[in-house]
Amino acid sequence: MRFSFLSRWITPCIMFVLLIFCGQQGYLTFKDYKKVTNKLANSDAQPLKKRHDEKTFTLFTAAVRQDNTATAVSAPLAAEIEGIVRSDDAWLSFAVIKTPGGQKSYREGEPLIGFNDAFIQEINKDNVVVNYEGATQVLALNKPDYFKGGVDSGPVTKSTKDAGAESVHLDDYLVLKPLIEKGQLEGYNINPRNASSFYSHSGLEKGDVAVKVNAVDMTDEAKAKSIIANWSKMKEAEVVVRRHAHLENIRVNVLNN
Repeated sequence: MRFSFLSRWITPCIMFVLLIFCGQQGYLTFKDYKKVTNKLANSDAQPLKKRHDEKTFTLFTAAVRQDNTATAVSAPLAAEIEGIVRSDDAWLSFAVIKTPGGQKSYREGEPLIGFNDAFIQEINKDNVVVNYEGATQVLALNKPDYFKGGVDSGPVTKSTKDAGAESVHLDDYLVLKPLIEKGQLEGYNINPRNASSFYSHSGLEKGDVAVKVNAVDMTDEAKAKSIIANWSKMKEAEVVVRRHAHLENIRVNVLNN
């Protein structure tokens, strides 16, 4: 009698406990399921956000690069080509160029007065190529003004024979033109300015490349600038030239002409 009484109450209690346990397990299972589904949803959304961010970054980077490129371009030279006399021998060619500093005749390799780091790179029959701050600019011949005064109104080479010793310098006889091969400065072509015999009497020959002047390395652009800047003031120099794959030491002195 007692046993049946206990079994009558124990069985419902066990069932009740089992029901609570099952309900708790179901709740935990549902909670874990929600966590997993939320993670999957977040992982799907993340790549889309990344792609969007990458696209925005790429566009921003391109804009900055374009701005930098634009600022690196040198301003156009304020110079006009008034006349050109062209020869198959580059050293015989010259151009009359007008700048804010005045009008002057130039040969290939000469620095352009009034501008920093600018020199005549090439003289063609209808234009002049100027190297300005490492970039080339083409100046077209001003044809309407070309024939004013005829050819005789072009540049007149200085007569060194009539000039006094104090007014004569190396640039009256010799022109230095940068020789650039494969983007590297290999030295300076040393060319005669005019038909004077000074060039040959000094021991120079056509095609000579100056690699040193007064012990200054002319293949080093930064060091060579000091020689170029003072070339028009110098009366003599010790020059090492490269000639047919070997070096020659030559002393040039305008006072010995």
